[in-house]
Amino acid sequence: MAETERLKVHLVQGENSVQTVVRGQIKVPEAKPDVGKILSKEAKAEVRDVSIVPDKVIVNGRLTIQVTYIAFKPDQSVNFFQDSVNFTSSIDVPGADPGDDYDIEFTVEDVSLTRSSRDPSKFDVAAVLSVFAKITDIAEIEILTETPQGNTALEEQDITVEHLVGEKETKQIIVSDRFDVPEEKPDAERILNTEAKVVITDKRIISNKVIVDGEVRLKVLYVAMKPTQTVHNLHHTIKFSDFVEVFDAAPDMNVQVRAVVESAEVGLIKDPALFADVIIQLIVFVTETRTLRDVPTELEDEEGFERIRLKVEQETGVGDTQVVLRETTEVPKEKPDIAKVLDARVRKSEVTDTNILSGKVLIRGYTDVEIVYESAAPDQAVHAMHQRLDFRTFVAVEGAEPDMRVKVRIDPEYVNVDQDGTDLHTEVVLQVTATVWEMSQPMVYTPVELPPTEEPTVEPTDTPCPPTPYTVRAGDTLSKIAAANRVTVQMILDINPQITNPDVLEVGQVIQIPCPAMG
Repeated sequence: MAETERLKVHLVQGENSVQTVVRGQIKVPEAKPDVGKILSKEAKAEVRDVSIVPDKVIVNGRLTIQVTYIAFKPDQSVNFFQDSVNFTSSIDVPGADPGDDYDIEFTVEDVSLTRSSRDPSKFDVAAVLSVFAKITDIAEIEILTETPQGNTALEEQDITVEHLVGEKETKQIIVSDRFDVPEEKPDAERILNTEAKVVITDKRIISNKVIVDGEVRLKVLYVAMKPTQTVHNLHHTIKFSDFVEVFDAAPDMNVQVRAVVESAEVGLIKDPALFADVIIQLIVFVTETRTLRDVPTELEDEEGFERIRLKVEQETGVGDTQVVLRETTEVPKEKPDIAKVLDARVRKSEVTDTNILSGKVLIRGYTDVEIVYESAAPDQAVHAMHQRLDFRTFVAVEGAEPDMRVKVRIDPEYVNVDQDGTDLHTEVVLQVTATVWEMSQPMVYTPVELPPTEEPTVEPTDTPCPPTPYTVRAGDTLSKIAAANRVTVQMILDINPQITNPDVLEVGQVIQIPCPAMG
């Protein structure tokens, strides 16, 4: 029998992407003035829930829109609000089944806002989204690893796969903290909205455990505790460390960790101060890299085997780098001069191009910074301007090759704008992370389970009695002994293998006589 190896792998069942149009309505909060002119809008989509039915993925999502605008009032102050629209998208993915794992990605391609003719505080939303879904499933497969004797391999290949150790392990954790509003911000009277994002900063394996370090990055929108009740936002980071038990995990294995925010709550307590409770689900996969040498991928005779495509995607490596952007600019001519910078924030970061070389990923992109300032005009109205900073960097990723796939994430870590007369000096620090993946689709053979052979029907017999010893006497033959004991000669021979010649018996020889019930 040819050798085989049983592997537990993540098989890609299918993937697909669709475009969907999201329509809905957002509203300016009651505490905010009406919109005079929209300065900028930013939209981000996130998953609320995913349902998988045969050959189809149903994604329930949330489109959050952040709007910066000039108020419709004499001082023309700059304000900000955000609101959300829920949507549902359906994607055909042949091979998808309930219980499979999924990877969903959104790309907001365009968003437009139209003021409602009935209510000036409401805006109709029309957004175009690209929704990508990849469906995977854990499967145990027995792979033929050598050519069967008497057969011929027309093609052989070395195959490297990630063998899953144990099962997919999950753990729910709660990350909590108590913190103050930053000194430069007014105290909070009421929380309007909370966004939480989890970033895994480190992961490592010890015996039977995976240690996970990470950060919960909070963005809180709140009403200020002051007469004008203006709306502000603040950022806060909570570090955490936890572990997930994975039986048979060892330090030299590979690990992937996915974190999903299930709920995030920020509330007010005395002093004044804020509390945060964030519930996170950690999903952990521990794998062991296995390379099978000279695996037959095409046999001359395929009888007894099934040829299947082993469609697997494995993480080749992850790398990150820090990018520091500095640029000096002037206020646009159409804008009044600056008296004082009030706020600066990164509104959007986009990757425009990626190029994988051997061992590294080249990345091009840009970051949009929004600067809110008090004008030097007599009315000291608040205005806003935007500045785009282009960047080019590379991330070292061991094992990366040009034909692989890459996903890049950009996290703004710091932004600051200093004023020098009419010049503005902007500094932005970005954390750029690149994850490189490789799709492999070799053909392999797996043994076919043959249907069980039907056993001949045997008529039930009485329970046999134990044989009886008999001492051969002078003149005895097997025929006489068999007749005297109501058995056959063959029955005697069957339980007396020492009788090599049925015609020769020795006086005094002891033989076993079967009981008649065996017949």
